[in-house]
Amino acid sequence: MRIPLAVVMLGLALAGCGGNDNPNEVRPTTTTSAARHVPEPVVAAKDQDGKDIPLTVGQGLTVKLAANPTTGYLWQLAELDRNIVEQDGGMEYEQDPSPNGMVGVGGTAIFRFTAQAPGATRLVLEYRRPWEQGIDPAERFTLNLKVT
Repeated sequence: MRIPLAVVMLGLALAGCGGNDNPNEVRPTTTTSAARHVPEPVVAAKDQDGKDIPLTVGQGLTVKLAANPTTGYLWQLAELDRNIVEQDGGMEYEQDPSPNGMVGVGGTAIFRFTAQAPGATRLVLEYRRPWEQGIDPAERFTLNLKVT
């Protein structure tokens, strides 16, 4: 009985020494008082058109607008100071459920942004057909962003 106990004790002693050989081991992390809490992303939709939206540096902004690309219309970024707020990737599209396999059903265009630096900028999205030049957009969506 003494030998197995000695082996276990030796194993425990060795496990407590040396480096971290276990990549799955969770190490405690320390936080500094300078760590900044970034609020949850803001989600904006058609009912916020023309509104002032406050953001904190690092905070996300998601814009969701009704769209139907089968009509040829797409939401496009028309104005934004990318030094203050940056777009994260391109537009995403989520189609609404299609009843009984119906085609041409609309959905939602989704844009994601992140506040980069303090300042103010306008975010303008236009709903237009890309090939139609010199024609006013069918719709325009604007947010006045203030980043602190």
